[in-house]
Amino acid sequence: MITEEELQNLINRMEGGPAVKRVSFPSLTPGAGTDRMKVPLEYLGDVPIVVTVELGRTTIKIRDILQLSAGSVVELDRPAGDTADVLVNDQPFARGEVIILGANFGVRIESIYDAFQQRAAGGDGH
Repeated sequence: MITEEELQNLINRMEGGPAVKRVSFPSLTPGAGTDRMKVPLEYLGDVPIVVTVELGRTTIKIRDILQLSAGSVVELDRPAGDTADVLVNDQPFARGEVIILGANFGVRIESIYDAFQQRAAGGDGH
């Protein structure tokens, strides 16, 4: 706990300190040609992204989740053999067939969504 004397000393030091003034910054305006910065894709080549392959989804109640155990089956919204969604950083990117590669699963891309193809070609995807 601070004593009254220590508090008074602190106030005295603060009153004798430098004056505080409001700073006014000039408005920033973008320079010419900076409306859309173009970066060659080579600069982004080593940036890691998360790729997720989603077989399907379902909505179930909490009480049903609490009853799940090893061996339980959860039915998804897609038929067996249907293509899976490929997500890049949680964004829909493509659809593909789930395949087996040795001891692992893989996905064979069947189609890439138009928005991504347009962006890759230099469009905005909209």
